[in-house]
Amino acid sequence: MASITQSEDDRLGMTSAVTRRDLINGALAGAGAMLMAGAGGSAARAGEAGADAISGYGGVGDYASSNGNTLPVMNAAHGIRDALYEGWEKAPVSEHYDLVIVGGGPSGLMAAHEFAKLTGGVKSCLILENHDVFGGASRQNDFLVEGVHLTGPQAANGFLIPEAGSGTQMDRLFDELGLPRQYEFGALAPGIAPVRCATDNYAPMDGLAESEVDVAYYFDRGDGAAGPTWRRNIWANALAETPFPPALRRDLLAWRAGSQEGDPPPELLDRMSYRQYLEELKGFDPGVTRVARPHTSLLTGVSPDAVSARAARIYVRPSPRMDPSFPGGNSVLARALVKKLVPEGIEGEDRFADVAQRPIRFAALDRPGQATRIRLGATVFSVRHRAGGMGAGGTGAGGTGVDVAYVKGGKPARITAGAVVMASGGWVTRRVVADLPPEIAEAYAQFVHAPALVVNVALTNWRFLHRLGASAARWFDDEGMFGFVGNIRRPMLIDGSAPALAPDKPALFTLYTGLYSPGEADARMQATAHRMRLMATPYADYERTIRAQMTHLFGPTGFDAKRDIAGIVLNRWGHARVVQYPGFFYGAEGRPGPREIVARGFGQIIIAHSELEGAQNYTGAFKHGARAAREAVARLGLG
Repeated sequence: MASITQSEDDRLGMTSAVTRRDLINGALAGAGAMLMAGAGGSAARAGEAGADAISGYGGVGDYASSNGNTLPVMNAAHGIRDALYEGWEKAPVSEHYDLVIVGGGPSGLMAAHEFAKLTGGVKSCLILENHDVFGGASRQNDFLVEGVHLTGPQAANGFLIPEAGSGTQMDRLFDELGLPRQYEFGALAPGIAPVRCATDNYAPMDGLAESEVDVAYYFDRGDGAAGPTWRRNIWANALAETPFPPALRRDLLAWRAGSQEGDPPPELLDRMSYRQYLEELKGFDPGVTRVARPHTSLLTGVSPDAVSARAARIYVRPSPRMDPSFPGGNSVLARALVKKLVPEGIEGEDRFADVAQRPIRFAALDRPGQATRIRLGATVFSVRHRAGGMGAGGTGAGGTGVDVAYVKGGKPARITAGAVVMASGGWVTRRVVADLPPEIAEAYAQFVHAPALVVNVALTNWRFLHRLGASAARWFDDEGMFGFVGNIRRPMLIDGSAPALAPDKPALFTLYTGLYSPGEADARMQATAHRMRLMATPYADYERTIRAQMTHLFGPTGFDAKRDIAGIVLNRWGHARVVQYPGFFYGAEGRPGPREIVARGFGQIIIAHSELEGAQNYTGAFKHGARAAREAVARLGLG
């Protein structure tokens, strides 16, 4: 794709001014003009509505200042790395809690929920969260376009509905939180040419659920086509309409079938890269690696050259169904936990519709006197045991607890706790815990975290996709284009209503993008380089690239960036994926792996972040959050 010059910005809508009216989860609030296409349809620039040159426009409503790792959050976190808070941990102690949880994502919220259950809700618990909104990667973006409220995920989306009565952790949690087991989704109105839409953002990535979603695939000369062309649902007819040569088609079909016949055991798969697995063990054409690369890299954090075959192989699973997804992705799971912990923290009644859609009552989250408090915008920079706090034998029993120092609003504060759960990411824990034992510090040094970028593009219409007979698009020139897939989702019906699903109506086009270096086998080098680029690239540069690429892809089917884009929100995640590079999962022979060592914690400090499961997802977060609560109860002598 050709580079874009400044002179083309007006054509792309980069220079259009847009006024907005705020929206809080479906309820209009404040004054001003409404976000609508008639005003030009551009996203906010730095300086508009408090946006900075990196964070950019954050949408509207409760999550508007918390789109991914914003610049203020990054600056506060870099203060830990750069020792800017040195000496502040000596501030006077202002409060004491039975349990302090560092991190308000799914793991931290689950730890608080289980702790409240196990202690009858009478022991004090404080959650310290560095973002403006709880939820970690389970947060949402909101837009108001031509009077239509659109909600999309910032990262985590898609969940498995647990079987009622199965006794699993998720089964119990659904009961405790009052989450429904059945959901309905909107459909195209009669008279509109039928197009199948996904209910989540993963199904279209490599057509793994192509039986339920229509995907248009873009090919150009780099893919072997004579020129730009679109093909629909290419897997349905065994790739016969693609420009791929016959041998590559054969290998791609075998790859997608996912046969594991003759594969070595997981321990050996963990010691080879996914590229080696595909090309050397399976004997596939290198073109398979190229097709698999964007999908694999998004879900594992790095290219097939740097991730273990054991980790990457599990993501090739053709499915006859799609997982459901809440409008804002897994933000509803986080909101439901908060509603249970602090009933006044979400406006409305304790029912699914209110939990999913009503405003957050921020003032209620941190009120004195309530058993569980959630303190937002609080960046923890020091956690250490008090004198004697580890107790006899380092178990923490009978100790005097833990000191926790944090900064909020530029001011330091210091509190104490009987025990602390570190539910923040491992990249934070290793820098924050001052008395981390050498064994855990060495284990943490073996962790590699890779970045990702999730983009929600608010559209005034999606006719350009409908004309292709699709609701999703996939492209293959992953080295010369932004991302590799984008899609429109079917809206979930909540209380019988949802945004209209029609090509002429507003919708969100969501792009999930992994950042990787083809051919680079060093996972740490790959992840570090792309994290630095992700966090340093101005919002306007990404916006221009996205507008130009959508024009390049969809201009021939009627797309006009200036007219059709109502807003763009970037969600940057600097440490989105823990990388299972070759050898990471099982560790050296006869020794525990780094995950097992870190999960032990020490003294009154319990470590419980999702990457201890080997991947960052809600199931791992909930599993380790619940474990942490049980360990806290035991270490506090409350069990």
